[in-house]
Amino acid sequence: MQGVFTASMDELVSYRYVGCQAVALDADHAVGHTTVRSHLCTPGSLSSATLAISMLDAAGINVDPVFLLGLTQVDIQLYEHALDVRRFRTVGRVTRWARTQVFTECRFEDDASDRVIGAGAANWSVIAATPEGFTYTDMGPGHPDSPATPSMIDAFELQDADGGGFVLPSLSPRVGAEVLHHGPMLVGTEQAALQAGATAAGTDDLALRSSTMRIVRAGRKAPFTMTATVLTATPDVVACRSEVTDGDGDTIAVAHFSYAR
Repeated sequence: MQGVFTASMDELVSYRYVGCQAVALDADHAVGHTTVRSHLCTPGSLSSATLAISMLDAAGINVDPVFLLGLTQVDIQLYEHALDVRRFRTVGRVTRWARTQVFTECRFEDDASDRVIGAGAANWSVIAATPEGFTYTDMGPGHPDSPATPSMIDAFELQDADGGGFVLPSLSPRVGAEVLHHGPMLVGTEQAALQAGATAAGTDDLALRSSTMRIVRAGRKAPFTMTATVLTATPDVVACRSEVTDGDGDTIAVAHFSYAR
């Protein structure tokens, strides 16, 4: 099933899977481009994880050469389902460089029409200065629409959990060798929310409107479990809370999702 994807088995999967390609315009601004493929969408809209990973790539090309950072919060808003978009542009900006935190934001634009389809923001905690010699790596264009391209669930090594949700059995170079990377958290919380939301709504045709994730501690002890509960399910909106816990049962991250039917 993995096909061409096996070439990156020993490398972090997140940015390589999405294929977001960012270019720094100056120290505070960057622009990235992401080609929309079926594995980057849900049945109802662009995927929240796809948008978030693209935003973090556009931020990283500015901030990673300066600081080693820990991501603490990710917010995404999608103004339309955007399933007609073939390629979107991520226009990123560093909002503020503070002593202990860095704040970034972006807007998402349809590359063909220039219309704004969404926006996002991310907060980062400063760990240390980046060592000299750091080079930001272009992760490539991602993987094509192909039977050989795994789903997000498979690519990020998630497995079905008893009673619903997903489990990431162990750390690995693909998802974080020593500490769980934010990519699997974004994917796992979204997939758990979609699963729970579809059950409550009676349909998986749910269009993302907003998502937010707060990372509250480093994920060091596997297995990691991603679960979701439905907060409300009305004729107009479905909202879910997702959580990532570690092998000790401690909370690693909390996420909230809002969907339009």
